[in-house]
Amino acid sequence: MMMMEDASAREELPEEEIQEVEIAYTEHAVLEKLHAYGLKPKALFSNLKVNVKTLGQAEISENPQLNPFLSQLSSALKNWQSGHDLKTFTAKINQLIFLWLNAVQDGASAQGVLNFLSCFEFKTKLGISNSAKLHCFLFDMFAETNHQHQQFQLNYTRNFDAITQLPNANQILASIENAVKNKEGSPLVGLFSIHFQVAKHNPIFSQQLASELSRKVAFRLKKNISPDYQLYHTGNLQFDILIPSLSNDMQLNLLAAKLQRAFEQMVSIGNQSVLVTPFTGCAFTKKSSQKAHELYGCSKMALESAFSSQQQFVMYSQELEKQLAAQHDMELKVLEAFAGDSLTLFFQPIVNLSNSKCVGAELLLRWSDETDYYISPGLTIEILSKLGKSKLFTRWLINSACRYSSELLHEHHLKVYLTINLRAEDLYDIELPHLLLQALALWKIQPKDIILEVTENGILEENETTSAVINQLAESGFRLALDDFGTGFSSLSRLRNMPIDLIKIDQSFVRDISHSQHDFEIVKSIAMLANSLGKEVLAEGVEDKECLALIKKMKIHKCQGYFFAKPMPFDKFVTWAKQH
Repeated sequence: MMMMEDASAREELPEEEIQEVEIAYTEHAVLEKLHAYGLKPKALFSNLKVNVKTLGQAEISENPQLNPFLSQLSSALKNWQSGHDLKTFTAKINQLIFLWLNAVQDGASAQGVLNFLSCFEFKTKLGISNSAKLHCFLFDMFAETNHQHQQFQLNYTRNFDAITQLPNANQILASIENAVKNKEGSPLVGLFSIHFQVAKHNPIFSQQLASELSRKVAFRLKKNISPDYQLYHTGNLQFDILIPSLSNDMQLNLLAAKLQRAFEQMVSIGNQSVLVTPFTGCAFTKKSSQKAHELYGCSKMALESAFSSQQQFVMYSQELEKQLAAQHDMELKVLEAFAGDSLTLFFQPIVNLSNSKCVGAELLLRWSDETDYYISPGLTIEILSKLGKSKLFTRWLINSACRYSSELLHEHHLKVYLTINLRAEDLYDIELPHLLLQALALWKIQPKDIILEVTENGILEENETTSAVINQLAESGFRLALDDFGTGFSSLSRLRNMPIDLIKIDQSFVRDISHSQHDFEIVKSIAMLANSLGKEVLAEGVEDKECLALIKKMKIHKCQGYFFAKPMPFDKFVTWAKQH
């Protein structure tokens, strides 16, 4: 019996991928079941009839026109003839099984099918009715085959992906083990693990489109691999390719290159085209004793490395395993630090050049002195983002900044603002403005007390969502600063399209202006541009008197850098700010 599948799946995958399940009885099984119910085969075959009146009543009750298989079942019963032998009877019964199972799958009720089967009558030549025994025989068959069909469906759901019709992760370990066990001589066993990444400018929001994309990707993969290779769908846009007989590891490199070329062209789904990039990790057996789960684990390690480093192809090696172990250890330390309050914020003063007074501070992430190891702030934030903690980190940062600001204003009577760095991903969060306003209300401060910095060299695609978030922040009274100005590729377009209040010139241009004429001219030009647009200008990285003297000549309003103070803990900043 054929399993029901989506029509679009048939269009995308070759016919051999569609699973067929046949439930049928052998002649011997039918004979045994007849004997179990006390039915004599020869007498049954000769005297079995269909009661047309009972069949008509079943048709009125169930309306078989709404179910094509139920309609075919009705026709098969109407055309039933007596005088069969065991072979013919078995074939007829199996035909009925096919029809009633498909009728149920197509929506018919079990009781409705049983009503149709009740039209059979069996009377002996002596006029004794054995119809009750016959009905028990047929109802038992119906229950048994229906149970088998449900079990097949359950097994199919467990072992095959419903979207692509490909075997899923439940089957792959057994297949690897079988391939490793059966390889002969020198051939190796190879495993490809692939994760497809959708381009950021092609977000897939609809479940229907996501399913269609999976089908298209599976079809393109199938077209570009050897028929001897085994393809598995093991997750959302994740696939594994098992190569049972691998001549040498060079085959893996060639296959990776072929698949990369295959997905250089965009995939069409619905009315849009989507670019998907395959990231591939692979491994192959190097010793006859290697276990299936070891090969699978090695392939997944290589895939993890490929995806995290954004390399399209990574081959497993022992050195890679050591690197990943170190990386996992680092990730664990970051998680422990974040959960255990080992991360803190330092304050780097911002000075107004007109009066040399402290007017604010930039908040910088640091590890507390209690920890015996150190991971750079940028890497710490990157790891938290990778581990799905980025939103929690942003909320912690906002709440901490507002708490410190409240303490500075209300307890220490210091009218200084604090600046916090927003990640590009934060500006995709439509809840961000509401979250900020909630924190302000909680700590009784104003939007002017917090400046939000958008990093210039961060990856930020301007779209309806980010534009709406940024405009809502500006309308709520928050000031926006463009950090690291000049280091990205879209500095001027950001100034034109975003409501920027403050431009921060990156320290890489500022630090050496007393020694580099090129840097001096760049900083001077940025300052002139900002002033002409009515923007405030801040120079980062002021570290000596010579640099400061030149900065003062450029109509730059504010500075920060080691010349004034290094980043410091909150208590020390309070003391420093009061002195300045």
